[in-house]
Amino acid sequence: MEPTTYGIVSIVPVIVLIVVALITKRTFESLLIATLLALILGYKGDWFYALIEQIQTVSAENVWVLLVVGLLGGLVGVLEKSRAAMGFTGVLSRFATTKKRSLLAEWLLSVVLFVDDYLNILATGSITKRLNDSHRIHRTMTAYVIGSTSAPVVVLIPLSSWSIYYASLIDTTGIVPEGGSATLVYIQSIPFMFYPMLCLLVLLLVITGVIPLFGPMRKFQKEAEETGVLFPDGKPVGQDDADPFPEEPPAKSRHTAGLWDLVLPIAVLVAATILFDIDVLTGVVVALIFTGILYLARRLMSIAEYVDGVWEGFSTMVSVLALLVIAFMFKSACESLGMDQFIIEKVAPLMGGQLLPFVIFLVATVMTFALANAWGVSAIMVPLVVPLV
Repeated sequence: MEPTTYGIVSIVPVIVLIVVALITKRTFESLLIATLLALILGYKGDWFYALIEQIQTVSAENVWVLLVVGLLGGLVGVLEKSRAAMGFTGVLSRFATTKKRSLLAEWLLSVVLFVDDYLNILATGSITKRLNDSHRIHRTMTAYVIGSTSAPVVVLIPLSSWSIYYASLIDTTGIVPEGGSATLVYIQSIPFMFYPMLCLLVLLLVITGVIPLFGPMRKFQKEAEETGVLFPDGKPVGQDDADPFPEEPPAKSRHTAGLWDLVLPIAVLVAATILFDIDVLTGVVVALIFTGILYLARRLMSIAEYVDGVWEGFSTMVSVLALLVIAFMFKSACESLGMDQFIIEKVAPLMGGQLLPFVIFLVATVMTFALANAWGVSAIMVPLVVPLV
């Protein structure tokens, strides 16, 4: 079909996508509806056959990405199941002898757990809240440190589940040079990611006292120090405070995970990825094999528990994988309508290049606030913004 013949009709699915997303606050459903509409407009009565063909084509063309994201989730699942992150508890407790040191320990642990933001938040929160409680650090402050470290770290380190996901979105836009790597393109953009860098810097300045607490945070922290109440609603510590990593009765033959049981798998992931020319898939596979051998040799888990950990971690990524597939399909369906050409021909002349980054920032901010899902916003924004840029 000739994409330029659709004209203004080509942006109708985009408008529908944004409207449905803002109303429902559901990313996958919004992308699915918009994709179906684009296929109906482009293929008329053959839209169902086009849908089946696109599902097969998109899955086949992006199998590398799907495997990387899924297996990285598997690695995270094994690390969680082994409770390896809890091995940091003893080390951190010896260092965290003051309020400032406790917060620095929390920041450091969150940096180390860069592989995945969910693992980062769960493990860091579970481990450090007890350290912080002993120094009467308000839980709001604990949450601020975790939130302002975990997200910037997974963005700035190009071996996290987030960076791989984003690189896969970049790869579908066609801006990656032939024979090039979308991961390398992502790495080249990191020096311009000022916001996460400033987040980490400002947080360190707050922890060290260079920037004093202000507003509600100052009020909460003062109350915690004076009364020992660590929750905004006045609940005592321990109430509604379930551990996401509950203790399991260890088998007699099982050992307790230590510090190196977390550090070594992550180090192998990084080293193998670099050694194999920034091939994250190879790095993840090597890390999974190494971790399995390490944990079996150390009697941290059985073969069945290791496999269960991989499957459980992989399953947590199913929603992300589905989001990736439908985002790729939406882009392909819109391309069949000639959306890229229409946007460039009609919209680009009306907006200067200097203004565009600011407009993108505003739109992305509103979308993120509305959807409360950075993964979903990226799946929507990247295919639309890159052609315009």
